[in-house]
Amino acid sequence: MPKAIFNIAYTSARPPANLRGDARAEYVGRRQFYNLTADYNFFSYALNGSKVVKNATAEDYFTRSNTNAGLFNLEGAMTSEQVEELRAKLKETESTIWHGFISFDEETSKGFDTQENAIKFLRQTFPSFLARTHLDPKNIELYAALHDDTDNRHIHFAFFEKEPKRRNKNGVLGYTWRGNIDSRAIDNYLVSANMHLDEHADEYYSARDRALGRLKELRGEIKEKGAKGTPRTVVKALRELAEKLPKEGRLQYNAENMKDLRPIIDRVGALLIASDPESDEAYKAMMQQFARIEGEVKKLALENKLGYVNGKRLTADEMHRIMQGDTRNKEMPVSYLDMSQVDYLDRLKDDYRARVGNAVIAICRQIDRADKMELRRRFRNKGRMRKVRAKNKRRRRESILQGAAKIFASMSRHTQDNFLKSVQEIEREQEIEKLYGKR
Repeated sequence: MPKAIFNIAYTSARPPANLRGDARAEYVGRRQFYNLTADYNFFSYALNGSKVVKNATAEDYFTRSNTNAGLFNLEGAMTSEQVEELRAKLKETESTIWHGFISFDEETSKGFDTQENAIKFLRQTFPSFLARTHLDPKNIELYAALHDDTDNRHIHFAFFEKEPKRRNKNGVLGYTWRGNIDSRAIDNYLVSANMHLDEHADEYYSARDRALGRLKELRGEIKEKGAKGTPRTVVKALRELAEKLPKEGRLQYNAENMKDLRPIIDRVGALLIASDPESDEAYKAMMQQFARIEGEVKKLALENKLGYVNGKRLTADEMHRIMQGDTRNKEMPVSYLDMSQVDYLDRLKDDYRARVGNAVIAICRQIDRADKMELRRRFRNKGRMRKVRAKNKRRRRESILQGAAKIFASMSRHTQDNFLKSVQEIEREQEIEKLYGKR
């Protein structure tokens, strides 16, 4: 049996045009139940824990004994002020109101003995469901309550759009007109919610964290020792990838500007993992977890009745009978969850691949920075050597010039002495000629 089943419906602000008579009146009453304008409403049931009068209104549908102690959202337990604000919004909203429940089997119900556990469960699983719908998760107001008055504990939830943000073909701003939730979103939530509750769920996350932790250690070793301790083929691949990384924009694996590089990043990541025995061992453990999860998902889809009756979603009563193991209605045809719509395992693999990819990118950038620092160091060293050589050259030139100057100065004195000597001799000869005359 599944650990959890999920049912969701909706009530729009106005009844469908094709409804007439009692059907239209019933629809209006249902809307008043969920927007809290009826005397007995959604809050009345959720907080009280049991229906006193069918569709009478909703506050006690969520609260218990007319208190708001049981109401919460993804942020935590709601205060009385928050509940009053929510009530005012609901009475005025023209948004479709979506409502449903998540019911747990007896064994799993034991883990939902406090409101905190229910809050944690919704916080960890429901945002991904909303992200798969046609709605904007940021524009959703969600509220819920845990009912623990039965063996099968269940979370009642409802949500609506905070503001009108959709424009129709005429450009008029309004709320989303489509109430039906894509069956793909429902199928994937059924799987992810059940896998989240699986007793082996921690084994996958432990294996993933060990594998990613080893990559983080490798990054630290490369930073400490440089590329010398890493195989040349790996370093070469990392450097080639580093050269191809965009010079602008986000350097994240899932960034749009990295789309063409992802296959290369995957190959470099595989090469890096295979080059390190510890990383390789952790990777193989991850693959074993993926194989186990794949088997669990297939078992969940093939052996459990999770979604359809005659092509339609199970009704609340039908889902309740299934959770209770009631198989008396042998003629009720139940089809299985549509596995062609489920990409739970693919999303796990994509998440792991992205995490490895980001680790590879970080190592690439680290090696690239180290290489550039080494080049700058060499350039600085070359600059210092050039300065030393230039200084020595200047010293040699100055020495040569100084020596030449000394030689020139010495030669100049000798020449000057010879010149003076010659002048004196000429003067003496002239004096002799005057005394004795020329011969």
